[in-house]
Amino acid sequence: MALESHIAASEDALLEGLSFQGRSTASYLVSRQEATWVPSVSSPLRPQGTRLVRFNLADHSGWLIPSTLRLAFTIENLKEEGDLVPIVSSPACLFRRMRIIANGSAVIEDVDFFGRTTQLFSEFMSPQKRMIYNGTEWGSGNTASTLNLPATPDPILQDTSRAVIVQLMSNFLSQTKMIPLSMLPLTLECELDPDPDACFAAAGNLFELSRLRLLGSVVQLDQALQNSYAKHLLDGKTLPFYHPGMYSFIAAVPNGSSLYSLPIVRGFTRLSAVYVTFMDGAPTGTSKFNNRFFNPATNGGANTVENDDLEWYIQIGSERWPSFSCTSNQESYYRLQMCTAAHLGTTTLSISPWDFRNTKYVVAHSFEKAGGGGSHTGINTRSGSQATLSFRRLGAAITAHVVCVYDQITNLSMAGVEVLD
Repeated sequence: MALESHIAASEDALLEGLSFQGRSTASYLVSRQEATWVPSVSSPLRPQGTRLVRFNLADHSGWLIPSTLRLAFTIENLKEEGDLVPIVSSPACLFRRMRIIANGSAVIEDVDFFGRTTQLFSEFMSPQKRMIYNGTEWGSGNTASTLNLPATPDPILQDTSRAVIVQLMSNFLSQTKMIPLSMLPLTLECELDPDPDACFAAAGNLFELSRLRLLGSVVQLDQALQNSYAKHLLDGKTLPFYHPGMYSFIAAVPNGSSLYSLPIVRGFTRLSAVYVTFMDGAPTGTSKFNNRFFNPATNGGANTVENDDLEWYIQIGSERWPSFSCTSNQESYYRLQMCTAAHLGTTTLSISPWDFRNTKYVVAHSFEKAGGGGSHTGINTRSGSQATLSFRRLGAAITAHVVCVYDQITNLSMAGVEVLD
């Protein structure tokens, strides 16, 4: 068929610059309020004292815009001598666990090892985005930016405090649907890490978190639209919230393992991606559990075939992912880029190749058939096809941290909230 035939079959469309149609309006939004929620118990948090803070998010008719929700607090340096020098990308890493509960009983999210998981996914942001986030978090010093360190956090000087505002890493709060707080009241819990040195350089750190509060935007709908949603639920229908779920756990690795298999005992209806990082030895200086992703292959050595001897693959049922074992840093870096492209929609990382070979090594694989182009195209591991991680020559690694990402639906109905995974 000639090109002219394709051209003749095309339809003319008015260019945007020649279209003077008015933009869509939203007159059903009556008002917007910048709301603040205080914790149910307002005592300061300390690693060796009160460590749990709980917020109850409810409103008689408001709808929360989840992407606007931020945790704000003041961190005070209580060290007798010296500064608090942050070694993580966000103050959110100060928390060991984060949970979101609906209607008092349905657990929507429960992320363990929250600090390390937050640091891991911050490495998948673009350097520009990490720098912008740093503006409301630690604040940055006057230092040169690099790919893997776009902004150097300002230390918190002795006998001083700093106000910070952080975005908690939450898949439910990252989804785009507004949340009706009258129908879906939420409880958000954050548990402080018991180790005061987890996010700061050196040892002997001491600090306190005070004035904790949640900030967010809540909109009010006109009564007619509000009643239509209520009627929708009264008619036995549901409001589904589609978002990824996250399962985080650690496992001990026998020292000097030449062969190591780690089964993922939990099953998922649609497993989307798996991320694995390693830790070696005792944390020291600026290299600790929350920010060190040890590479068992090169371990700081030259990037040569002789040093690069780690192999890995993932077995699900009778299938291997990838088909042949991944046997090099370069291929692991490629697999990580393909995994973030399918899961997060981008291959841009703030991990330099040198850091990937040393302290930012991540094993990752996506199981999405559509590669981010469709929904629910992951793999089912509930029907007897258990996922098993297999590694050869893990060297000095002593701990494996695994994060599984899967499809999840939070279903709101008159009967309550049902979490489907």
